[in-house]
Amino acid sequence: RLAAAAALRPEGHAELDLAALGQDSVAVAALGRLLALVSGRPYAPAAPAVLALLRRGEGTLAGAWLHPRPGRPALLAREAAGLAPPVPACQGAVWDGRFRLIGPGDPVCRLGALGPAAAARLRDRAPLPAVALAALPAIWHHAALVAVPHLHYPGLEASARFATILAPTIAGGG
Repeated sequence: RLAAAAALRPEGHAELDLAALGQDSVAVAALGRLLALVSGRPYAPAAPAVLALLRRGEGTLAGAWLHPRPGRPALLAREAAGLAPPVPACQGAVWDGRFRLIGPGDPVCRLGALGPAAAARLRDRAPLPAVALAALPAIWHHAALVAVPHLHYPGLEASARFATILAPTIAGGG
């Protein structure tokens, strides 16, 4: 049932058919795990809070934001206010509890959020919701945007050097 109701995207957000998901204990457990994945937290939030979010059909919980979209699946995205600060862009670095740098990287650069201003400039490069685009991992050197691997920006060479994958660590085998 979860496979029919939810799609986790490699950019770090999920799309949910809330009607197909339902509101039973399986739905609560599944949404709890998705909340942990999208927020980068090691544990799912408490079941009563997840059920309350499901019943409302929108809102924030545990660093993630559930947003209904008429005629489309609901969006579960990382809450911008909870994004982690940048980390050195070294191979193996983990940013925001969600993304791991697998390329060789460069320790003089930082791995952090793309942010809304840079996301607005790159809006035409990806058909992603604005909130998901702004929460993408990006490589910065001081205030200069060096790369956005998920968008292959500025090109394939920079994207490969700073390749990142969605690889959250979830307690309990996630």
